[in-house]
Amino acid sequence: MFRVDQVKISGDLGEYVYTSANGSQVTKAFCPNCGSPIYGCNTNAPDHMTLPLGSMDNAEDLEVQVVIFNRDKQHWDTLPETTAIFETQPDWKPEKV
Repeated sequence: MFRVDQVKISGDLGEYVYTSANGSQVTKAFCPNCGSPIYGCNTNAPDHMTLPLGSMDNAEDLEVQVVIFNRDKQHWDTLPETTAIFETQPDWKPEKV
């Protein structure tokens, strides 16, 4: 998850908006040409967004802090013990920094 003020995105985007199981509004932005995911936002954490690792030029310095939908991870995917892990969408918000 990234703070919205730390991310710069340009170009045309498509959006898909839906209501999550816990009642928050989720927006998924994608490339309108190829459908690649660009970011996700949730009204439960309006100052933050999710970015797919595949959209980054360099993700070497990133550290996994939170995993949501752990139930869907691959069996070989191991996580640091310090990672906050949720099997499904939690009733959780990132700490204000």
